[in-house]
Amino acid sequence: MRSPEERVLPRPVWVQLAAGRGLRLGGKTPKQFWRLGNRPLLVHAIDTFLRLYPDSPVVVVLPLSHFRHGQKLLYQTFPKAQLYFTIGGDMRSASTEAALHLLNEVELLSSEWVVLFHDAARPFVSDGLITRLLSEAADWGAAVCGLPVSFSVRWVEGDASRAVNREKVWEIQTPQGFRGDILRSAWERLSPTSSPVFTDEGSWIEAAGFSIKLVPGETQNIKITHPIDWELAKLWLRRQSR
Repeated sequence: MRSPEERVLPRPVWVQLAAGRGLRLGGKTPKQFWRLGNRPLLVHAIDTFLRLYPDSPVVVVLPLSHFRHGQKLLYQTFPKAQLYFTIGGDMRSASTEAALHLLNEVELLSSEWVVLFHDAARPFVSDGLITRLLSEAADWGAAVCGLPVSFSVRWVEGDASRAVNREKVWEIQTPQGFRGDILRSAWERLSPTSSPVFTDEGSWIEAAGFSIKLVPGETQNIKITHPIDWELAKLWLRRQSR
């Protein structure tokens, strides 16, 4: 029997969700192809993951309108990587399901793998957060990361609203990690596209009957959604490169 120090973790698979159109940021080109520093936003998180796990598969979900462009870009940037590509949808859940079809096709939905879903719009995910998520997802079967909200929260019903205790509310980030067998079982029970309330993989997995481990995220793991986020990302990148 192996000691705890010798236990073998499931191998990681990175799913880069990059099919969104980025309408709130403006512009004609989806934000994942904008250059942040000296490389496109799409590249940042994949690069972090592949530095940690260079032999692990990477599944990239791209928009149909920029599918060939995205493929070419990533093949050129990561010529030695094990890359797979699929076309996503307008909704996050449709892109999740597209990834599931591809993961199933290449036989990655088993207990031997932990699948980490990540938003391409979060370029500053750290080595430490990735490894923590991988470990917790391997142990628990399903893990998401997040942070307690730092602002006041109200619950809105029609024209009325009431204060909510923010100590019980967390803002959820990515990556979100799930053992492949958990993903398969959840998918057999429930499609991630079956309800509009499934705004991330964790909400779908939970609705399918599985418990979620909540792992502390990181403040720098920002999601670039609005123009101010883009400006903050450029400032953070400049600070990191000093």
